[in-house]
This record gives sequence, structure tokens and C-alpha cells, in this order.
Amino acid sequence: MQSLGNAKVGDKTLLDTLVPALNAYEAALNEGKSFVDALKAMKKAAEEGKDSTRDMVAKVGRASRLGGRSRGILDAGATSCYLLLASMADSIIALIEK
Repeated sequence: MQSLGNAKVGDKTLLDTLVPALNAYEAALNEGKSFVDALKAMKKAAEEGKDSTRDMVAKVGRASRLGGRSRGILDAGATSCYLLLASMADSIIALIEK
């Protein structure tokens, strides 16, 4: 994804959600935490990543045309990515904990 759009964390894109979520998930597993705990860590990091886009100015993508006017609004891609990851995590956890 990064190579297709030249975006990186901090550019106010879905990567601001996806990268921290993946890093938190992998870190939890590397620390020996359970799959459920890794999913919970992923979801928390994804939410924090999404929320971090509120104070950013979009540098790439459609929102970049807004410039400074993009500050104060959550990035749509980051929010959508969070919703997908959170829903996936919640569904898998619910199935495991049945």
C-alpha cells in the first residue's frame, strides 16, 4: 500500500491506523500474549492511530487538497480501516470466547 500511494504514517491516511495496529498485534504475539490479547492490542492501537489523524494535515490523497482545512477532522480512510479492524477483532474474539 505504501509503495502504491507513497503514503507513510503521519500523512493522514489509513496507514495511520493500519501500521500501529499491525505493530501492536505483532508485539503482543512476540511477548507471548494470547491471540485474543493480541487482537485487543491491535484494536486499541488502531483506535489510537485513527484518533491521531484528527490533529494532522493531509499530505496525500483526496484530502490533501484541503490543506490546513483537513486539521480537526478524522481521516476517512483511517476511520474506515479502524472500523474494519475493530469489527474483525470483535467477531473473532466473540467466536473464541463462546
